[in-house]
Amino acid sequence: MDGRSDHPKHALAAASLPDDVARAIVRLTSLHDGDLGVVDAVVCGRRAVPALRAILFNREPSGLYETRRRAVEALAQLHADDVLIDYLSASRAIADPVERTGEEAVINAAARAVATSRDRGVVPLLLQLADRLAPLAGVVDTLGALRRIEALPYFIRALAEDFTRSAAEAAIRSLGAQTRPALLTAASPHLAADEREPVSSTRQRRSALRLYAEFGAPPDPDWPTLCRLTEDQDEWNAVLACQIFVKYSTESAKVGAAVRRLISLLASADWPLSEEIEDSLLKHFDRAKPIIEEVLQSGTADAELGLVRARTVRALFRVAARAASNAHREANGDKPTVSSRS
Repeated sequence: MDGRSDHPKHALAAASLPDDVARAIVRLTSLHDGDLGVVDAVVCGRRAVPALRAILFNREPSGLYETRRRAVEALAQLHADDVLIDYLSASRAIADPVERTGEEAVINAAARAVATSRDRGVVPLLLQLADRLAPLAGVVDTLGALRRIEALPYFIRALAEDFTRSAAEAAIRSLGAQTRPALLTAASPHLAADEREPVSSTRQRRSALRLYAEFGAPPDPDWPTLCRLTEDQDEWNAVLACQIFVKYSTESAKVGAAVRRLISLLASADWPLSEEIEDSLLKHFDRAKPIIEEVLQSGTADAELGLVRARTVRALFRVAARAASNAHREANGDKPTVSSRS
C-alpha cells in the first residue's frame, strides 16, 4: 500500500497541511486504510479538525459516504461537537436521489455522534431536522436516547418506514405509557372504507397497535376505539385488537366477541396470521375454550363442511389438542408450550 489517497481532491487538500495531519487525511480517505486514518486523525488532535470539517462539508454527488462518515467519527472522538452541529444545521436541497441517499447516511452518523453532546442547542436542532426531513434512523436513535416526548409525532411517522421502524419502536418504548393516546390514534384507519391503504400506512398502524398493547391493560376511554379496530380491514390489526380484548377485558361478552372474531379470521388468514391466531387462542384457552368447543361441536355435526369451514375446524382442533397436551405436561411438572413455533 503506497498511502496515496483514492480521491485526488482530498490528496490535493492534504498537500497544504502539516505532515502528520496530511498523512492522517490521506489515510482516512483511502479505500483500504480509511478506518486506521480515523485513529491517525484523532492522534493529531484539534489540529486535524479543519481538514476533517472540510471533508464533512464536501458533498459527494456519487452518493459514496464512507470517507465523510469516518470524518464524523474522528470529529466525535475529538469532541468537535461544534463542527457536527454546524453540519446538521446546514440547509440542503438535494434533488438527485443517489446523492441524497449518501447525504442521509452522513446525517445519520452525525446525529448519532451528538447524542452525548452537552450543547443545549442539540435537542432543538434535532427536532428541527425531524420536522423538515423524512424519518432518518440516526435522528430517531438520538432523540429516542434522549427520551424527548416532543419527538413522538416524528417517531410515529418513522414507524411507516422499514429502515427506521425498529429505531422508532425502541424510542417509543423508552417513553412508556404516555405515548398511548398517540399510538391509538396512529393505529386507527385514516382513509375512507373504499380507499386503498398504502403498505407503509398498514405497517405503521400495525406497529403502533402492537406497541400500544405492550403497555398493559387499556384505560376505560380507549375500549370503544379498540372495539372498532377488531373489525379493521387489515386482518393483522384486527387480530391485535382482539388479542387486547381477550387478554385484558373484564367483560365476558366482549371477550367472547373477540374470540369469535379471531375464529372467523382463521378462514381467510395466511399461514403466519393463522399461527398468530392459534397461539392467541392457546395462550388464553381458559377464556376461549367454551366458544372453541361450541364451534367444534357445530362443525363436526355438519357432514357437508366446505373447504373454508373445514380449515377453521382443523385449526381449532389443533388448538384444543395443544391445550390438552399442555394440561398433561403441567400435570407431570413439565413446562407447557404456548406457540406453534415452539
